[in-house]
Amino acid sequence: MVTRRNRRRFGVILIFAACLCGCGSDLRFDTATVTGTVTYNGKPLDHGEVVFVPLEGTPGPQAVGTIQTDGSFEMRSGNVPGVAVGKHRVTVHCRGELTPEQAKSLALPKSLIPEKYGLADTTPLTYEVEEGRDHVFPINLED
Repeated sequence: MVTRRNRRRFGVILIFAACLCGCGSDLRFDTATVTGTVTYNGKPLDHGEVVFVPLEGTPGPQAVGTIQTDGSFEMRSGNVPGVAVGKHRVTVHCRGELTPEQAKSLALPKSLIPEKYGLADTTPLTYEVEEGRDHVFPINLED
């Protein structure tokens, strides 16, 4: 039964949730545009993801870019284009396809690039994103 008291509670909860979520346009960190290409042994990767992981002192979330068939990527922080201004460790993920049997077993597909690039603890890739600039980072991976 919906009572007046329950409606008030629901209204308070709804207002509280709206305040927490916001509309997404009021960022609490500055961003800059980051694009680039990913190559492995001189050839463009044709799929995968690039992830910018903020280092200590850099505000904001991780940013992710999907690698296109020509090796290009464009970074996004959630639903916002760009990357938080500051220093980032960068990981690259590119995996093979699973057979139907492997997919049923929840196996992780084999990495098509050296594993060190896929882990924040071992990747040698770091980039600094500066305010007010459009960044184009070529990411060249080697064996």
